[in-house]
Amino acid sequence: MKNLFHIAIALLLLTSCKSVLKKSYAVKNPKLEDQVSIKMFLHKKKIDTSNVYVFNNLMAYAGASNLKLLSIPDAVFFNKEGFFVSYKKSATDCNAKIDGFISDLSSFSQLPKDETKKMDDLVALINNNNNTIPTKADINVFITWAVFAGKLNDEKAFEWVKLLNDAKKKGINVNYYLLNCDFQKSWNLSKEEKEGIGIRE
Repeated sequence: MKNLFHIAIALLLLTSCKSVLKKSYAVKNPKLEDQVSIKMFLHKKKIDTSNVYVFNNLMAYAGASNLKLLSIPDAVFFNKEGFFVSYKKSATDCNAKIDGFISDLSSFSQLPKDETKKMDDLVALINNNNNTIPTKADINVFITWAVFAGKLNDEKAFEWVKLLNDAKKKGINVNYYLLNCDFQKSWNLSKEEKEGIGIRE
């Protein structure tokens, strides 16, 4: 667990194309967040806060990483049966492909699914303030983002939100959820855990 922050940063960088890495995106050291601070951040960005989820605890965060469902920022897609569908056409594709993928969701149901990764597995690791769980549509998307990810949120995650809203207007049956990947105050981390993952308060 000591290197979990470094893993999160590595996940963030690995999912960004090389051209992205050459720019400054104001990625910063994380601090503990909560539903209030997260929603305040989203309000400033004029992003809807009705479907915001966080990880249950540090173990859930690590569990999502083990399932290879934790990259920041990213969009994780599941079909109506709840099986994972990758937007990547090749192993070398990065999250720059997501824009085009979202813009062409009409053939989503025909895409190959991965039955080893299930929406229910991810849902078991997350929660929101309303004690509601994500409901399945024909297309289900979890957009991962973090306050510490800086401008990457604006140019990636929040742009995908706009594209998904456009898809909804076109009649695509899609639900999306904002999955925050900041470390949470509610996890009640010990002093050692905070120091180990580089948390500032």
